[in-house]
Amino acid sequence: MSGGYPKVTVYAEDMTDEMMHFAMETGREAFLNQKPNEKNYVSIAQRIRHEHDKAHGKHWNCVVGTSFGSYVTHEIKTYIYFSVAGTHVLLWKM
Repeated sequence: MSGGYPKVTVYAEDMTDEMMHFAMETGREAFLNQKPNEKNYVSIAQRIRHEHDKAHGKHWNCVVGTSFGSYVTHEIKTYIYFSVAGTHVLLWKM
């Protein structure tokens, strides 16, 4: 990721194209704003969640990490699972 624009890969989604692109850009920015050689998954998840709460209403949830499993219930059109430079991001609204 150093010096470049991190690659985003979407694995699953149930949201509008506009919201999906917002999620991908918010994720990229959250990773890019970390200090060099530091990955603080909690602060990345908080930033992504906060940006979605502001833009799309409250009650968003976000998990960031390299190894986790999940089964979530979400509102229709408010779910995305993607990775930024190999680190996974799960974002959904309840």
